[in-house]
Amino acid sequence: MFKIAGTGMYLPKNLVTNESFIEKFGPDPLKVVFERIGHGARYYSGKDESSATMAVRAGREALANAGLKAEDIDLLVISTDTPSQLSPATAAQVGHDLGVKSKGAFDVNCACAGFVTAVDMASRYLDGSEYKHALVIGTYAMSKHLDPDDNIATPLFGDGAGAFVLSYAPEQKGKTASTLKSDGAFWDFMGIYGGGTALPVDEEVLAKRAHKVKIPKKFPATLNSEEWPPLIEKTLAKLDLKPQDAQAYVFTQIRKPTIVEVMEKFGLPMEKTHTIMEKWGYTGSACVPMAFHDMVQHGKVKRGDRVVLCASGGGYSMAAMTFIY
Repeated sequence: MFKIAGTGMYLPKNLVTNESFIEKFGPDPLKVVFERIGHGARYYSGKDESSATMAVRAGREALANAGLKAEDIDLLVISTDTPSQLSPATAAQVGHDLGVKSKGAFDVNCACAGFVTAVDMASRYLDGSEYKHALVIGTYAMSKHLDPDDNIATPLFGDGAGAFVLSYAPEQKGKTASTLKSDGAFWDFMGIYGGGTALPVDEEVLAKRAHKVKIPKKFPATLNSEEWPPLIEKTLAKLDLKPQDAQAYVFTQIRKPTIVEVMEKFGLPMEKTHTIMEKWGYTGSACVPMAFHDMVQHGKVKRGDRVVLCASGGGYSMAAMTFIY
């Protein structure tokens, strides 16, 4: 039982265009890749920025838009697979910098499905007494892990952060539903495999650039287009609803044609969804809240609309959620 009291986002300033990658790596196959996935540009965080500092910027805007102060927040959840450090949680630094002294603060990492999962988790705490307001932030600084000589992974990713303030709303009882799904068989398809306890950073790891993001295996091209529709249908069916009953859809922003395909499958116009990869690239853990915030800013979603969030991330993990905005 919650409402989104406010949203916010932060986009770093360092623009990296498709043309710069084509100039470095050549037009073949990059030009075709960019056309196929719908990416147009991306922004990188600066040397003095991190996933934590970007989360703070997005969090501040969300709090301001919600009309709340940091001390009003009872729970802080950070979704990221590019943490500021392995330990402690990025949430510790973000909470400190924001001035949030909440009852709980922790990170969630299920890659790019993390934000929707984190919203689902945070919403379950809200009870109107001990927990009244939660701040959920998705933040992504993958540029810090890019291998500049990798023409497969490097052109895909951009940085950014997006935030929701969730507030307890008893009038929303029975109007929210969610579904999670995972299949760990894909754990070694894409990730940052060096730097953890399996491959601690040493000279060999650095020489092999194992501390950089890698795509050792190719995900099935139809994975999202096959998995998203039944996940959404299952989520809406919990409320006796169908895809046509929702007014707004926000998906993981990895590939625009997949979003088009899913909307066409449901017989829904593209006006009911929103894409940002053409201007901000793929911002992973942050892409869903950034896309929703941008959708609100463009007047494409209004109060009282039923919203569907659908996200997927490496590993893989998936999450769908529906609520009234």
